Amino acid sequence: MNFIEKVVETIKNPKNAMKNIAEQPMIEEAVIIVGVLAILSALAAYVRSYTLIINVENMPPSMQSVISVTGVIFALIGPFLIWLIGTGILHFISMILSGEGKFYPQMMTVVGYSMVPLLFSGLISIILLLMIEPTTITVSATNPTAVKEIYNNPYIIGSNIIGTIMQVWASVILFFGVQSAHRLTPVKSAVVAGIPLAINIISLVWSLWSIGII
Repeated sequence: MNFIEKVVETIKNPKNAMKNIAEQPMIEEAVIIVGVLAILSALAAYVRSYTLIINVENMPPSMQSVISVTGVIFALIGPFLIWLIGTGILHFISMILSGEGKFYPQMMTVVGYSMVPLLFSGLISIILLLMIEPTTITVSATNPTAVKEIYNNPYIIGSNIIGTIMQVWASVILFFGVQSAHRLTPVKSAVVAGIPLAINIISLVWSLWSIGII
């Protein structure tokens, strides 16, 4: 299968796709997937910077521009860091659970392909952000927690919920990937694949709790 066929197969039949990918891992394909995700994350951060404008009282406009640019840069490199560090953690836990796979290129490729659903999440997030009316949020000494208003926006809430749903899908793909790469039992594979999902759910619950929805 070529790259596009593997991506389609990952969506349609993740069990079969992950078996083939684990047997013949091609790290450059995983780099492309993570790279596209990084571009989408950077675009989302850019759109967010001018639709949800955070104005810090007494901060020079030039400094606020620097913060916005820095946010876009971090959004660009973030997916690569998450991929590298996250794969290392998942590989380490898999080895503790008697896994037999290799970190490079096997596990890195498998984890990279598991991020395919997050591409859809990135696209949807950009669309939702474009629907937001430009809003300025002023953070001051009298209102230091004003930034929480961002999480109270229905489009942001919707984006976070969709992100969690896509992470569920990604975890299903990762489950088959870990099982194929490390030869783990279904239960052990579920434990490893459930770690990113658990982190995502905790983050979503915290966001909803912080704005009083739950």
